[in-house]
Amino acid sequence: MKFRNAILRYFTMIFSLILIAGCGTAPTEVTETENVAEESVTSDNALAGTESDISGFSVSPDVKVVGLGEASHGVAEYQVMKAEVFKALVNNNGCHTFIIEGDFGGCLKVDQYINGGNGTAEEAAGEIGFGIYRTQEMTDLIEWMRSYNESASPEEALHFYGMDVQRFDNNKEFLFSVLEKSDPGLCEEYKTAFSELTDEQRNSLDKDTIEKAEEKLAELIDTMDAMEKDIADVAGQLNFIFARECANTMYAYCDVLTSSNYNDTRDRYMYEKVDWFMQHGDGSVLFINGHNGHIGRSSIAGYNCLGELLAEELGDGYYSIGTDAQETEFNSQMDSGEFEVLTVSNSNDLNALAEGSENYYFVDFAGVGSDDSWDRILGSKQSVVTLNVGLPKMMLNIKTSYTVKIVPKDTYDGMIVFYDVNPTTLLGK
Repeated sequence: MKFRNAILRYFTMIFSLILIAGCGTAPTEVTETENVAEESVTSDNALAGTESDISGFSVSPDVKVVGLGEASHGVAEYQVMKAEVFKALVNNNGCHTFIIEGDFGGCLKVDQYINGGNGTAEEAAGEIGFGIYRTQEMTDLIEWMRSYNESASPEEALHFYGMDVQRFDNNKEFLFSVLEKSDPGLCEEYKTAFSELTDEQRNSLDKDTIEKAEEKLAELIDTMDAMEKDIADVAGQLNFIFARECANTMYAYCDVLTSSNYNDTRDRYMYEKVDWFMQHGDGSVLFINGHNGHIGRSSIAGYNCLGELLAEELGDGYYSIGTDAQETEFNSQMDSGEFEVLTVSNSNDLNALAEGSENYYFVDFAGVGSDDSWDRILGSKQSVVTLNVGLPKMMLNIKTSYTVKIVPKDTYDGMIVFYDVNPTTLLGK
């Protein structure tokens, strides 16, 4: 019996580390926290101060970045909510830029599509870099952005970008399309140098190959900087800027693959991407979207997350929103790449209140700060759902494999809470 319990604890720890990280592929450390109090701290007028319609959401002009987390990438309501929060920011704060936890190079193809490019919205969604995003919900968002841009001026046009650094192919494609115009010889040299850096082989590359590629990428970036005027004169300044960042994305991924702390390094590069967009954007508020574990103002998974780095840099200029639900039915990706629908349950003081809402409620923590009941809820540890792309069926009955304990007001500025949520509508490959 002792041996069986030890094995169970081992698998619980391993899978909980993997699942909290988001769309990453490496485990992360989780610190132990106290149990949530058994006694509810809700009040009779529990939903006072909350909103049941996110369309009126807005932030202070001092906010530079709004982050929306999702407790699972495989839930329809969370994918719909990223569209609704973004639309609110477009209408109420003049936001023009949507940035997702997706491939930088792949999302450039999405941006091309919403700004009049060829293809379909479904094809564009397939370029984001993760099968979990190839859904009807994501396709609807992309189609809405394209429709919006059809009547928008160039200055008001919307843009769709990616902040992740875990793919090669689309970054190489854009990079070489620019180099081919300006210096075909240079282009062929580096096509050969990076021939082994492919999405198909990315998880089987040996360390020596990666480190040599990293050196060549640093060399190429220096060469591009020296040739900036020549490249920009032929391909355009904006294309140079994005091509250079594609090369930088490939360099970052090589660094992530050889890092002793995959998650820490990956989130640092995602933070640098957001900072890059702030530097190259139009000054309007940026909307970013990823797993709850990346978006929180403080780490929930034992590594320095993207949101924590943004909060350190921007202070109140970063506004973070988390999500949660009591009953979660979601698409879970298996080792084969196929998906299956699974269900998990987890109750806390926040999602217990959602049972009395019409579908969901949004609570801005600053807006309910003077309410004693809310103060107790938001200041106490709550067990919330945190699901990565997949959850092994054997872990369904082990709650620590898909939950983490947080103090809400230390982690987010607000939360969108559902009682129950449903799986996304997956589209073909």
